[in-house]
Amino acid sequence: MSLDLNLLRTFLEIYEARSVTRAAQELSLTQPTVSHSLARLRKQLDDPLFVRGPGGLEPTMRANELFQVFRSAVDNIDGAIDATAAFDPATTTRTFRLCLSDIGEVIFLPSLMRHFGTLAPHANLESVPMRVEKIPHWLAHGQIDAVLTSLVLGGGARRESVIKDRYVCLLPRGMAPDRAKLSMKQFDSLNFVTIDASAGHGQIEERLAESGIKLRTALRVHHFSVLPSVQLEGSLASVVPLEIAERFCRQWPLVYRELPVDSPAFSVDIYTDHKIASSGPAFWFRELVRESLRGMPSALGPDTD
Repeated sequence: MSLDLNLLRTFLEIYEARSVTRAAQELSLTQPTVSHSLARLRKQLDDPLFVRGPGGLEPTMRANELFQVFRSAVDNIDGAIDATAAFDPATTTRTFRLCLSDIGEVIFLPSLMRHFGTLAPHANLESVPMRVEKIPHWLAHGQIDAVLTSLVLGGGARRESVIKDRYVCLLPRGMAPDRAKLSMKQFDSLNFVTIDASAGHGQIEERLAESGIKLRTALRVHHFSVLPSVQLEGSLASVVPLEIAERFCRQWPLVYRELPVDSPAFSVDIYTDHKIASSGPAFWFRELVRESLRGMPSALGPDTD
C-alpha cells in the first residue's frame, strides 16, 4: 500500500488539532478538501481513525499507533529536502515564524527586521504570540522556526543564550527615592503590578523569592506594554528587566531603582529544534536572529553557549 504524502500531512494536522476545521486552516485548505482526504485515509487504512468526542475528534487506537510512524516519516522527508535543497534567502518567499512575548516584539523586532528585510526581501516574518505550553510541540513539528524567551523550556530543543539582563524596580518618577538603590523598607512599602507567567517572564517572582523578596501584588496583567499607563495611574511599582525599564523611562515619566538585594540575572535564549534547524532555511533563520541581536548592549558574544 502506498499513501500520498499530502494525506499524511492531513492526518497529522487533524490528529494535533482534533478538528477538521482547524486542520483545514493550518493547511490553508478548504474544509471539504480536508474531509475528502480523511475519507480517503479511512478507506485505505480500513479504520475510522477519528470519532467525535466531548473535546472534538478523538483518535482511535489505530490512529494513535500511526501518528508516531507518520510524524517520523514526514519529518525525515522534510529534513532530507531541506538538507539537499539550495536555500537562497535573497529569492525565498518562505514565511518564517518567531515566537515572542509582547515586549519581545518591541525590543527585538526592529533590529531583526533591518537584517531580515535586507537579506530576504521577498520572505515574510510572522511574530507568534507566546503560549508557553505549546512551544515544545510547535518547535518539534516545525510550526515555528524559533523562540526568543527568558523562560527555561522543557523538551529537547536546542538552547543558545543571546542576551543577558537583570531585574530592576520601575517606579513613577514622583514615587522614587533619591538613592539609586531601594532599601528593603522602601521596597516592602510598595504595591506592585506583576506580569502573568504566560507573558514569558513568569520566573520574575520565583527568582525574587529565592533572593528573599516577596511582591505585594495589587494588579496582575498579561502584557508588559500596559505597565507604564497603569503604574502612573495607579501609583504602582513593577519589577522588570533593565532593558525594558530603560526603554520605558525614555518614553514615560518613570524611573528605575536597584532592588534592595543583588538583582537576579537571567539570559534571553533562542530555542530551535535540533533536527529541523540543523540545515536549510531554519538554520539560516536561527543564525540571522543571533546576528541581528549582537549589536544590542546586553548581547552575548558569538562563541557564548
